[in-house]
Amino acid sequence: MYRDLLQIPADHQFVRTDMKWDIGKKQDIDTFWYDEKSPCGEVVAKYIVKVIKYVYPQKKADISFKKYSADALSLLAHGDLKH
Repeated sequence: MYRDLLQIPADHQFVRTDMKWDIGKKQDIDTFWYDEKSPCGEVVAKYIVKVIKYVYPQKKADISFKKYSADALSLLAHGDLKH
């Protein structure tokens, strides 16, 4: 799902490297870390995807992302994902 929303090229790998869940009273926050790899296996970008799921109203969720350079030092893009 996130691969499509982030428009990762079909010939690239999109590999989840870590995840974290924070459960709260009014919202749950899921955070996912991904590496985008070129066809030859080199990391070309790193992503952090954050999903905030609200208890009320039910089924409401906000998804945001940050895209970093392969060395994770430079923020290349960020924003909300439409789902």
